[in-house]
Amino acid sequence: MIRPATSADSATVTALAVAAGMFPEEDTEMTDTMMADYFAGNRERGHSCVIDEEAGQPLGVAYWLPKPATDGTWELLMIAVHPDGQGQGRGGALMRHVEDALRIQGQRILLVETSGTADFELTRRFYVKCGYEQEARVRDYYGAGTDMVLFRKVLTGS
Repeated sequence: MIRPATSADSATVTALAVAAGMFPEEDTEMTDTMMADYFAGNRERGHSCVIDEEAGQPLGVAYWLPKPATDGTWELLMIAVHPDGQGQGRGGALMRHVEDALRIQGQRILLVETSGTADFELTRRFYVKCGYEQEARVRDYYGAGTDMVLFRKVLTGS
């Protein structure tokens, strides 16, 4: 079941990101800050966060937000599935949930950025499988030798 995140889920979001290998356990400041800001007012600015759970066990998370100074362009800031839930279609279901929510709002484009390193190859394949096209690669974006790969999906017919 995919449901909106509540303030009680803040630590869960961080734990899911760590379990999925997005961040090392000692470097969770970004997710901690993201969730604090989400509940302190970013929901009112259009940010959205959902949790995928089964039998009360959180197995996935997705977080997306509008891109400033654009018309209908959004960014998927995070999608993570716990290793216990991977390979079961949960990531695809979370992506469809995000895309459908944006389509209902009449939004146009969803962008996703990820690392260009070899250990993110499966992640990049996942986005392609979900219908995303590689739009750009920014060399050395995250650090020397660590590129950022930008994926794009058009959500509307126009």
